Amino acid sequence: MSVSKKPLVELFNEIREKIITLLKEHESLSEIKDIVYGERQRIGVLKSPAIWIVPESYQPELRGGRTAQHDFTFDFVVLVKGNNPQEALKKAERLSMTIYDVFTEDRTLDGLVSDVRPMRVDPAYEAGNNTQLYWSAVQFIFRLQRRE
Repeated sequence: MSVSKKPLVELFNEIREKIITLLKEHESLSEIKDIVYGERQRIGVLKSPAIWIVPESYQPELRGGRTAQHDFTFDFVVLVKGNNPQEALKKAERLSMTIYDVFTEDRTLDGLVSDVRPMRVDPAYEAGNNTQLYWSAVQFIFRLQRRE
């Protein structure tokens, strides 16, 4: 991908919408019932299994002249409600690993970014002291360069 000249908000919105569309439409994630974007969400209203997309802060890196590298960072948290802890934990792990595979199939997000970089994988955990909600997560950086 070449260096973009688009406004930063436009680039960010395009990446966010492409991520959401890819997760909604990918056949290997067809059992996902809810996709939520943002930092806050009422857990009680989530339909399980759900993907919670949480944007992370990042520091643009200047690349000489008037170019900056932007590493848009997102956490993809899979939430699974269930009465059987072992099965719910396994399902959360399976779905987060599937998200990992979805984003590494095409590491350019259909040409929107120069690279999709996997960062962190969190195996499944119980959510707080709630014995019926489990989560697993993967983190990705969506990298591009922009003329500034």
